[in-house]
Amino acid sequence: MLRYTAVFLSCLLAAAAAHASDYPSRPVTLVVPGPPGGTPDVVARMVAEKLRARLGQPVIVENKAGASGFIGTAAVAKAAPDGYTVLMGFAQTMAVNPATFKKLPYDPVQDFTPIARLVDFELALAVPGSTPARNFPELLSWLRAGRGKYSYGSFGAATPSQFAGDMLNRKAGLDMQHVPYKGSAPLVTDLVGGQVQFGFVVLQVAQQLAQGGKLKVLGVTGKRRQPAAPDVPTMTELGYPDVDATGWYGLYAPRGTPAEVVATLERAVEQIMQDDEVRRKLVDQGVNPAFASSRALGDYTRAEIARWREVVAQTGFRAQD
Repeated sequence: MLRYTAVFLSCLLAAAAAHASDYPSRPVTLVVPGPPGGTPDVVARMVAEKLRARLGQPVIVENKAGASGFIGTAAVAKAAPDGYTVLMGFAQTMAVNPATFKKLPYDPVQDFTPIARLVDFELALAVPGSTPARNFPELLSWLRAGRGKYSYGSFGAATPSQFAGDMLNRKAGLDMQHVPYKGSAPLVTDLVGGQVQFGFVVLQVAQQLAQGGKLKVLGVTGKRRQPAAPDVPTMTELGYPDVDATGWYGLYAPRGTPAEVVATLERAVEQIMQDDEVRRKLVDQGVNPAFASSRALGDYTRAEIARWREVVAQTGFRAQD
């Protein structure tokens, strides 16, 4: 019996190896756990187009939005580990969710094999164009003078946008009310209209509206100034290093995907991220090319989960069921 079992397992391994050697032999699906039209979707479609040329097979982007990214992410975790279903993972789905929910329908470390990190990006501290403050110190003075009367907005509860705003509210002693929106678009609309006094939004979006005087950009998260806004100081420079909400996107495969398949995808992504046209288009989308290998992305994911748990603990946010 043991002999037959060993032979059977050997046959399975041989079949898997043969299958991996001719990968890909059919279309690949890239799942984005967010709606069409957003920055993650745009980046995914850009990468998918270039992957098609590298792999010689169509790469189909499939949007599976909803439930803080649970639906799309969990679907890939349960997919066949053959390299034909790949996930676009976000900081939100792979690091923030584990820190803010007691139970997840997936484990970002145990259920996935990292392929490669694609980009990272920072959030901008934006205020309405009508705000009398011209810079960050003036903003703090103005908000403190109206203590208890003002509010700040975010992309939604338990998002990096909320936690950045919460940290600034607490550290600066502003006593502001948090207003969670259902995504970035309604937050930006109310920022422009002056319904909330500040919010952390995607830098590229804030910069575009700032050019027309509808918003002012007074700071940016992260440890370094951004090429798209070299004159905007970082929150670290402004004296608030804890106000940090770096976002990122990376590709992941279901756990158990053959190493040869992961290596094929990793090499293709690395080549794509070296393309000057791709890098230019990514910067135009407000994100920074930030390729990292499969191993590096795995280490980075674990480090980000630990970092966000510390951030969430500092804010006093209670993990949700």
